[in-house]
Parts: sequence; C-alpha cells; structure tokens
Amino acid sequence: MKDKIITACFLLTAATSLYAQETKQLTLQNAIELSIKNSKNLQLANAKTAEATAELQNAYNNRLPNFKISGSYLRLNSANVNVKSKGDSTGGDGSPKISSAAYGIANLSLPLYAGGRIKYGIESAKLLEEASKLDAENDKDAVAYNASQAYINLYKAATAVQIVSENLRSALARDSNFSNLEKNGLLARNDLLKSQLQT
Repeated sequence: MKDKIITACFLLTAATSLYAQETKQLTLQNAIELSIKNSKNLQLANAKTAEATAELQNAYNNRLPNFKISGSYLRLNSANVNVKSKGDSTGGDGSPKISSAAYGIANLSLPLYAGGRIKYGIESAKLLEEASKLDAENDKDAVAYNASQAYINLYKAATAVQIVSENLRSALARDSNFSNLEKNGLLARNDLLKSQLQT
C-alpha cells in the first residue's frame, strides 16, 4: 500500500513538472498585444480619459436649469399651546388646536449669464478630454515600442546563448582532442591546461 502511494505521488509530481515545462511561442504581435492589455500606465491613462469625459458632461450639465424641492411635516400628539389674543385676557378656550404642521419649498434656477464661465468651461473640458485621449494614444505607442525593444533584446540574448553554447561545445571538443594528444605525448601538458582554462 505504501509503495502505491509513493508511486502515485511520484507520477503526480512528474505530471505537474512536465506540464510546467510546456513552452509557448510568443510572436512580436502577441508580445505587443499582451503588453498593451496588461499595462498599468495605459489603464491609468484610460481612467484619466474617462474622468475628462465625465468632466465634459458635467460642464454641459452646468447649462441646464437646476430644480430643488424639499418638504417637511411635523405632528404633535398632545400639544399644549396657550395662545392669548388681545381681546381675551384669560386665555380661554378660544385657542386653536394645533396638532400638525407641514411646509414645502421649491426652488428653480436657470443660469442666464455667468460671465462666460459656462461657455469657456465647456471648451476647456473639450480640450482637456482631447489632450487626455492624445496622452493615452502616446502612452500606447510607448508601451508598444518598449515591448518590441524587449522582444528584440530577448531574441539577441537567445542568439548570444546559442553562440556561447556552440563555442563551448567546440572548446570541449578541442579539449578532448588536446587531451588525447597529451596522452600520446604529442602536446605539452601546459598547452592542455591553457585550453582547459579558456573553456
């Protein structure tokens, strides 16, 4: 039973390590798309563009009339109100029974002239929105450029690794040949050590 558990754990570990070693081809276009999709700077630029669009809509809304309504209602269950009139010095039963009060207020305002603040506020918001869109586009181009440069550098590094590994293979073959020559007495030990040191 213990052997089966160990075998199952070994197979599970081997399967996950094989799955983790799976490679994926990454083209330049895929690298650019992934960098644009996952860029925090672009997400921030898009948020700023959305904010500028909201500010433009707010500037347009400043031209609209503003209407406010409010109200209040108050009820007293046992009000003891003693109202004295001029003719009634005793404060007799002629006082009214007050048990509730209600009032409402409605306010409507329409901006007729604000010294050009509304008009120029709208124009300013339009310009800010356009500037934020241009900034976002510029940031997108910069991210694409950085991704392409990183891809090119990765290609150069892979090529350099390949060249170094080929040089290492040829140096190891040279060391093997020099070792055979040294065993046969055709090469000095010092030359073999120099070759091994270069490798």
